[in-house]
Amino acid sequence: MEGGLFIKFMDSIKRLWQKQTYQSQQLIKQLPKLKDKNSLPMEIEYKIHLNAEKITSDQEVIDRIANQIIEEDVAKRKYAGKSDQDLKTYRDKIYKYESFLTQDVKLVPNDVNHLDVYVNQILLGQLPDEYTVDVLHFLQSTIVMAFAYIKGGPYKTYDAATDSVVKKSEPFDLNLYIQFS
Repeated sequence: MEGGLFIKFMDSIKRLWQKQTYQSQQLIKQLPKLKDKNSLPMEIEYKIHLNAEKITSDQEVIDRIANQIIEEDVAKRKYAGKSDQDLKTYRDKIYKYESFLTQDVKLVPNDVNHLDVYVNQILLGQLPDEYTVDVLHFLQSTIVMAFAYIKGGPYKTYDAATDSVVKKSEPFDLNLYIQFS
């Protein structure tokens, strides 16, 4: 008797599996095909690089996003990992948080032909009109990869006159990179 129940159980599992497989295949047939998965690396169809200041003039919003990125960054690689000794030969500004980033960048349609830009779930502002038509087109048919890096804030630089490393600061900004593949 137990063997018969086991066989019935196995038959039910088999039918369920076949049904799920069939439904999955039907769903896959309905989805648009993006690109051949074997063509690595994926080709970049369109990309944007812009600063947050092109999206908003509200420094408080930019600061809030930058501070949240700083708080949540797992690497905590300040000054791009450079020591004060490295700065003597580097000679450029090294920003404290220039290596800090987030991938939590979203483009959300808010109106016909307008996209809101969210970074770490905070509304940064509206994508400039010059990008909107192309972005709307590529959002429908490609894979989106987006990053926001911190720009500005505290930095160190080498001062040859005093032969020392000097700490200074400027307002935060964000570098946004959005690409469609």
